[in-house]
Amino acid sequence: MQRFSQGIVAFENKCVHRGYPLRHDDSGRGPLVCGFHHWRYNHEGLALGIPNCIDMFGKAPREIDARLNRVELAQAGGFIFGRFADPAGPSLEAWLGPAFPILKYTSSFMRRSTDAAKFAVNAHWRYIHEISLDDYHIVAIHPSTFGKEGYLPGKETRYDQIGPHSMFFRAGNASSLPDMVDQCERGAFFPPRYRILQIFPGLVVSFVPATRLFGEGYWYVVVLHILPMAHNRSKLVSHSFRVPQPETKQAWRKIARWLAWPVIDRIFTFYARRVLREDNVACELLQAHAAADDPPPRLALHEERIGWFEEAYALAVSGVRKGSFRWTTDRIV
Repeated sequence: MQRFSQGIVAFENKCVHRGYPLRHDDSGRGPLVCGFHHWRYNHEGLALGIPNCIDMFGKAPREIDARLNRVELAQAGGFIFGRFADPAGPSLEAWLGPAFPILKYTSSFMRRSTDAAKFAVNAHWRYIHEISLDDYHIVAIHPSTFGKEGYLPGKETRYDQIGPHSMFFRAGNASSLPDMVDQCERGAFFPPRYRILQIFPGLVVSFVPATRLFGEGYWYVVVLHILPMAHNRSKLVSHSFRVPQPETKQAWRKIARWLAWPVIDRIFTFYARRVLREDNVACELLQAHAAADDPPPRLALHEERIGWFEEAYALAVSGVRKGSFRWTTDRIV
């Protein structure tokens, strides 16, 4: 993704000459120049700077008409999604459904991250996404945090399927999702209990309580971006943001918040990173012992959404969902 004077545009991160990556880092600025043969592209993705072009190809650059693969962009608030052009495909809002207003509202307070971390995980990206869909592992893998109170009772879980996406509400019911959508559309949402939204294929947004002080809650939204690197390697990018508390005119409460937040930031960061590291270790062990002839998993009630995810994945790789929007990856510049 690149900002030009004409606006923000995005292309597949491959030179059309020999497929060499144009960017090697997570982000970059400056001209789009391939480091392999110095092909240079303009804001339309057209190769106008081709060294020794007449001698090498017998034509001028414009006659060759070599263009980068354009990526269509759309936004849900501050979240930017991309897909390769598909005029017949659904709009981003239609594809996200009820998740669209939730992401749009969430992004409104994602201006300053309290913590940003990157993890190199020696596991396939699907393991990382699936463990976020698994509420059955918390006692074994997170005994001092999520699992310290034991296994979740069945009545404590509410799962909603949103097309290829899904959401978990702690102690939720049939009205939890529509109520949240309504509150987000009105800009009045504040999480009553833990909840997590998984956007297919690799975006996770969770609302996590940190603590309660002086009768009010301190909450964070944690955004995880799962990036496939190879068949057995992935990158996990995590950002945490404070969830704004309800407005108050009480001076003592404003002072209490001002004093409390920096301390809570540090404590929350410590435990949030611990949870992610514990999940990553579990995923790496799954990867190390995976075999092509493994039988299908036996999914428990609290792993139901893994089955939903696998169905969505099977449809995606079969081409049924060709062109669907997805969270941008480093295949895009």
